[in-house]
Amino acid sequence: MGKPNAREIPDSSVEEMVRSVEPDREIRTVSPAERGFCSVYRVVTSTDDGTTRELYLKASPDEQAWGIPMEARILAVLESRSSIPVPEVLGAVDDHETLPSPFYLTRALPGDELAYERVCRLEDDALRRLARETGEYLGELHSVPIPAVDTFGDVRHDGPELAGERPDGDPATLTVGTPRETWPAFLGDYVDRELERHADSRFSDLTSELDRWIESGIENLDGPLEPVLGRNDHGLHNLLVDPDTGEVTAMLDWAYTLAVPAAFDFEFAVYLYSGVFLAGLPDVSDRRTLVREAMLSGYRTTAPDRAEAVSTPEPLYEAVAMIRIMNDFHHLDFPDGSEAMVMDRISTDARALLDGAPGRTE
Repeated sequence: MGKPNAREIPDSSVEEMVRSVEPDREIRTVSPAERGFCSVYRVVTSTDDGTTRELYLKASPDEQAWGIPMEARILAVLESRSSIPVPEVLGAVDDHETLPSPFYLTRALPGDELAYERVCRLEDDALRRLARETGEYLGELHSVPIPAVDTFGDVRHDGPELAGERPDGDPATLTVGTPRETWPAFLGDYVDRELERHADSRFSDLTSELDRWIESGIENLDGPLEPVLGRNDHGLHNLLVDPDTGEVTAMLDWAYTLAVPAAFDFEFAVYLYSGVFLAGLPDVSDRRTLVREAMLSGYRTTAPDRAEAVSTPEPLYEAVAMIRIMNDFHHLDFPDGSEAMVMDRISTDARALLDGAPGRTE
């Protein structure tokens, strides 16, 4: 199913949605925010004493769930069980007769929203800090005890419906939808879906080779393959940061959280935060080593017992991250006339992987 375009919600409806969660606050301003395909609005409210508060409302674009109810729950779990900087959920509405639903309301957090491609323009020190803090937070995420996360699959929720209440932050409300008992079974399905898209991408000449190479790699996977919460949807566009220092002030957009091995989540983050997919530009370097070392440093501080599981590069997982970039290549923003250079570099990197045996590298 393709993603819909964010629907425009009238200000009067946004105000009613906010009041269903925060009935005592006056709405000062409502403005749309560019945050993916969901309908997201920045709302400034005030109380009788003049105290203002900036809030964000996130709603379904088309009455389908799109992970929004689960996201509200996982944000509450992470806020109560970790130091990961996530927005505080003030209340959520899973279903409503007249208002666009599902939706939830959060407090705003500080920091700048930066474009996906900006990661390759961060100074080394800023990128190193961003990577180290990302490693710290992934270590915490992978250590959150979720009773139902003992299989692999998409994280869902299994709790009572909310009609404006605040999620309770109980990890027991999270579960795994359509679970797969083994990681190779889930990964095979995941890759099949990505390769279906890849066959229609501008890199389709690589699809058959990638399919055979990854199939071989999945057959030869070895442990540890324990499922943990995986952020999955990595990218600078899903963070709030200080662009000068690299401080991560918020991790946003958790609707695609998966139960996966820690190494899969870690490897995805290394590839995407390194910005190497834009290394075809003449002024962009390959900083995978810088990002990996900084992420490992941070990860060891919060999950020392799991660090061994993520410390060895896994080319198979890097290949899947590359496929994600190839599939979404048409969304990337480049300087005029540079697309061919970027495509050539990504293809060269992919072929370098294909020329080696799939498996972990020391």
